[in-house]
Amino acid sequence: MSHDGPGEDSPHGGRLGIVDRLLPPVEMLGEDGHPRPSRMTRREQLVAAGLGVGNVAISGGIAGVVHHNQGLVLLAGLAASVVTLVGARVGNRILALVGLFASTLVSGQIFFAFALPYYAGAIWIFLKYNRLTKAQGVLRRQQRAEQQGGRTAGTRSGRAQGKGGSGGKGATGKGPAKLGPPRSKRYTPPKPVKKRPPPPPKPPRDRSILD
Repeated sequence: MSHDGPGEDSPHGGRLGIVDRLLPPVEMLGEDGHPRPSRMTRREQLVAAGLGVGNVAISGGIAGVVHHNQGLVLLAGLAASVVTLVGARVGNRILALVGLFASTLVSGQIFFAFALPYYAGAIWIFLKYNRLTKAQGVLRRQQRAEQQGGRTAGTRSGRAQGKGGSGGKGATGKGPAKLGPPRSKRYTPPKPVKKRPPPPPKPPRDRSILD
């Protein structure tokens, strides 16, 4: 079963079974249900595999034409082909891109025309990888923003509930009245105030002596 988009899966009877065995389809969706940028579609796998096989023939032809470092050119070309084919088989865009760009370094140095298909394939795969990577980055930023917004709303709600339940305010909006010290159970009556006796009246003066 293929996980490509519409129009990218083209079964051809029994031939599809051989392709599936050589290039097993990969799971395109990640755990979050969105496409993973590193996973190749069926069409990308077929293109990368075709370019990898073609690079074997190109590397052998170039090694037979050059006069210096024939063995090095052949080994480098074969190594690039192996990386490309492995990337196509496991459905990994990064591995396939490394192999395709390495193939251009081998063939492009001598016959640039042979490198053009590899440049085109690498750019095509890279653009799809870059587009999915950007889309995934935008999605993750949105998810983080939503999570932070939810945490902020929960914190504000908790603070509001704490303020509403901790005051104990009455209808007037003021706090509870302050209570005095507790009354003692032992009652001591107040002492009566002692009144001072009025001073004795002065005796009248005897005016007969003066007269």
